[in-house]
Amino acid sequence: MHNIRLLRQLRWPGGPHRLMASHHKRPQMLGSVPSDQLEQLKSNYFDRREELSGDEWHSVRHSLIDGYKHINGHNVDAVILGVCSGPQQLSLAKNYVNYLRSTGVGPNAATLGRLLRVYNAAYHTRPLSEAEQREILQISDSLQAAHETLDATSCEQLIHGLVATTEHWQRALPLLEMMKVTSTPSVAAYSALAEKAFGQSDHTEVAWRLLEEMVLARKQPKCEVFLALLNRLAQVPAAARVQLERLLQFLERHNILVSQKVAERLLQLGQQLPQQLRVTASRLGPLGKCQECRQHLQPVAISDEQFRQLSECFLEKVLIRGDVFQKSTPQEVLRFKQYVEKTAPYDCVIDGLNVAYSTGAKKAPQQLAKLLATVVRHFKERNKRVLVLGREHMRNWSKSAMHYVQNNASLFLTNNLSHDDPFLLYATLRSGQETDFFSRDLMRTHAFLLGAELKPIFRRWQQEHQFSLVTQTQTGKIIVKEPIRHRLSVHKAEGGTWHVPYCELYTPNPTDSFEVPEHWLCLTLRP
Repeated sequence: MHNIRLLRQLRWPGGPHRLMASHHKRPQMLGSVPSDQLEQLKSNYFDRREELSGDEWHSVRHSLIDGYKHINGHNVDAVILGVCSGPQQLSLAKNYVNYLRSTGVGPNAATLGRLLRVYNAAYHTRPLSEAEQREILQISDSLQAAHETLDATSCEQLIHGLVATTEHWQRALPLLEMMKVTSTPSVAAYSALAEKAFGQSDHTEVAWRLLEEMVLARKQPKCEVFLALLNRLAQVPAAARVQLERLLQFLERHNILVSQKVAERLLQLGQQLPQQLRVTASRLGPLGKCQECRQHLQPVAISDEQFRQLSECFLEKVLIRGDVFQKSTPQEVLRFKQYVEKTAPYDCVIDGLNVAYSTGAKKAPQQLAKLLATVVRHFKERNKRVLVLGREHMRNWSKSAMHYVQNNASLFLTNNLSHDDPFLLYATLRSGQETDFFSRDLMRTHAFLLGAELKPIFRRWQQEHQFSLVTQTQTGKIIVKEPIRHRLSVHKAEGGTWHVPYCELYTPNPTDSFEVPEHWLCLTLRP
């Protein structure tokens, strides 16, 4: 898609103050051009303008087509609307589309889709007029009449247009289903619909359904979705307690870290509804103690029953799978299980190759083996019973270092193509709830394969039991990152107080690492 980022790369021929169709020189590299050229173009032609004359639009359009090899008659209109995409530029964007109609060319589907985005941008700053909403419906009707099935991009553009209407936003719901024919709906599409549904008095369940669906599709809801719910609760205080409890449980269940923007709105809501909730900003002291309520955060440990479920399901859903056997064999898996039954339980299971490569994979085998032996020694000195998992080629590493590993730990080597992680996790789980493991791998795939119900249980178990190597000093000493034993996500402590961590900015791809969030809210829902 051609958008504002592309135009920032463009060099306008003849200097920033000229934009004439007679210039034909093409730049060699778009990325080498100063970004202020676009701002100059916007300043000269578009800023504080609600319309351009036909001659001006003609000049803009043909200068882009004639001057730049990546812009042609098929995409120039979408490029121009990408520049006129701000909430204050709706009149200008509509003026350009009217210009196209006046030339007899008419806007194509991509151009109309871009225009719907500009309507949406304006909608987020002010209510659209009835005339503007009719224009959205006319565009929507024309696009859907022309195509029985729309592609995912067109569906998303229509969704953004329809949610800007007051009465017809539900027409966007079938478009979300249409997107699923060719792809998984985007974060933007899901969030736009959930945000709209939360803003309506009788469509809260639609919003919750969309939220559950999108997080199961590994899509992180945008801040605006939660803000829409909180804004609605400020208007309907009677529903605040039930809906806030549901929100907090949702964040806990899916391990979602909200942004500072959402946290600030929660603080404001506490001030608006003091009879319903109390919200204060807080930080954590040593050992996870809330500095506001003075309670310790809940231990991350899972129950015996949860551990039993996790152990039983892991073999079926992760270890015994087709893609494991593509890299291993049923015979190797059986040999490994028999080895574990004979030598378990362990205090710690170490991913030997992962540890050895922790400080760089290009080191000599002698250095790799020495680092592994150092990690084994770390646990041996603490009287821990250790299992090391590795690959057959590690037999060729330093004899003395590997001899130390064999003498001070159980050692199981898989074939050189096998995935180590499933073996590592199986051995750790099979050894019991007190067993730890040593690896830098975040185990995202395995957590996902366990399904929505077991994934959060797995993540809590992983947080409590995973050690990893931070670095090795020049003197050979290793610095080990130990597990954090208290909860790091939204949860309810004893006495009913919720602790809500938050980050500075929203990210669609949050990290899965177990780092203690710096900022927290201490929140109590009043009876």
